[in-house]
Amino acid sequence: MKTDRGWRAQAQVRLEELDTCSYPALCHLHGTPHRSLYTGGAGIAYVFWRAACRLQEPHWLHQARSWIDRVEASPEDERRMSTPDDPGQAIDIRVKDSFFLGNRGVVFAAALIANAEDNAEMLRQTRKAFCAPPAEPDDVEELFRGTAGQLVGSVLLLKETGEEPLRKHALTLARDLLATARPGAGGRPWPGNHRLGLAHGRAGNYYALLLCARETDLSLPDWIHAALCDFAASGRPQNRGVSWPVDERREGRFVDTWCNGAPGLIMLWSLAYEVYHDPLFLATARATGEYCVQRRAPRVGTLCCGAAGTCYAFLSLHRIDPGGPWLERAIEHAHLALQTPCDRYYRLSLYRGTAGLVCLLMDMEDPAEATMPLLEG
Repeated sequence: MKTDRGWRAQAQVRLEELDTCSYPALCHLHGTPHRSLYTGGAGIAYVFWRAACRLQEPHWLHQARSWIDRVEASPEDERRMSTPDDPGQAIDIRVKDSFFLGNRGVVFAAALIANAEDNAEMLRQTRKAFCAPPAEPDDVEELFRGTAGQLVGSVLLLKETGEEPLRKHALTLARDLLATARPGAGGRPWPGNHRLGLAHGRAGNYYALLLCARETDLSLPDWIHAALCDFAASGRPQNRGVSWPVDERREGRFVDTWCNGAPGLIMLWSLAYEVYHDPLFLATARATGEYCVQRRAPRVGTLCCGAAGTCYAFLSLHRIDPGGPWLERAIEHAHLALQTPCDRYYRLSLYRGTAGLVCLLMDMEDPAEATMPLLEG
């Protein structure tokens, strides 16, 4: 189903705004990290690559190449991510190996661009770098900073390039992630991570494994399905629908962002239904969607924490439940994303700024083909 073509015009306007910026200007405007997919120059390069593919305009591929060359030549980011107004909330971004926040994401963008350019040698080099052993021991059990993010990146790069070594790398990462599960009290996997959301909690680990199973010959152990059923059953009924707290140790704390809340979990349950065809997961996805419908409007328009991320969640639910109200809710949130601000310290970026909005606007022209950047395609 295609929507009106005004979305493409809006995307073009914001692409041209991005086109007036440079990598040094981004470094001046943004907080750290500057090179990453999530908030930095690799994310801008990725958006120009995506625009070249979606809009069939080669000019944007030249821009993608210009940006990724500058990013790769720039100094490595520091290990901490913080903003001037909240330095106490700095997190370790594990710059060596993180897909969303570190060097793996830079190489991922470079590989996509090389593939689009039909540059076989550069693709080989970037694929080899992406599949290199980790530079640091990985004890972070989450999507944004840990093995789960690298696994998602490997699967998406495999889908785009068809490079067989990426399949082997993805299967190795999946086995590594399964090996860290170590079910603890109550049989919960990854017991060292008490968070439940997609970006930083156990949901992201499930999501990465399910995506790999859907796109490769990975056979998931039976306990994954059982654990997902337990996770679905643990949702807290709300006035309407169901949701989960950010942290299982803080029962009363609920948020409504893609990264830590119900919108991200819609995407988990939608993918779980695609993989297992279990009616429980469809019902849970619908109930989580109902919760999101009645929540207050997001205060920002971004992918990570705002209306754009919630829009993609509704689009994922629409794909498995096309008879529901989810496309209408997605369109509402796309319009809302246009009207609400981005993060002032990352306002050009992919996950917290204008670049992510460009991806959403291009996707809204044909919602059936929409894929959330770095997570679905």
